[in-house]
Amino acid sequence: MEAAILAGYFKPRERLIEMDLIARYGVSRTVIREALKKLEAKGLVRTAPYRGAVVADLTVEEIEEIYFVRALMEKAAAKLVIRNIRPQEIKELKKVAQETENHLRQRTERMIEKDGEFHRAVFRTCGNRVLYDMIDSLRTKSHIVGYNAWSIPDRIEQSIKEHRQILQAIEKRDRRELEKLIVKHLTYSKNSYLTQLKGTENYPKKVKEKKLG
Repeated sequence: MEAAILAGYFKPRERLIEMDLIARYGVSRTVIREALKKLEAKGLVRTAPYRGAVVADLTVEEIEEIYFVRALMEKAAAKLVIRNIRPQEIKELKKVAQETENHLRQRTERMIEKDGEFHRAVFRTCGNRVLYDMIDSLRTKSHIVGYNAWSIPDRIEQSIKEHRQILQAIEKRDRRELEKLIVKHLTYSKNSYLTQLKGTENYPKKVKEKKLG
């Protein structure tokens, strides 16, 4: 279920009906309910009155807060990546990047999964497990923002370009450039999503921007 939510199979605010999930996954009601509890703890599912479990969405304020913290943590991780990454890890990262690029260019069903794999591979090399887990948790929680960005024209080509630039900065051990690229990558997805939310009846028209760097 988590993979289906992250891949966009289940959309934000969509009801997750127990009987449908039982039929889809071939497991008991108890297993489904336990899975929904775990997904709720991760921020992917919410329980709504009279609707039961629904795929979580994020308010403008939640997005601003999450991305403010993400930028701070990912910049800190970037510093550690430059300091700690080993030559063999750079080779492995290049392999993951190439696999990701292939999936993105072909627009496969796994392209979102592979994109996430690339970013996890980058931050895993920071050498701080607690920091890595926190970054990964917030990335999961804000998946809808990143997922939405894929619908923007030319986003795939831009993402491929940014991945290559991130790799180049790592190879050159350029901390400042890596920090800048990471914040740029985050800000693009966040701002594109907030732009779509502005003016809708469910969200405030004005968004108070928080400085990320």
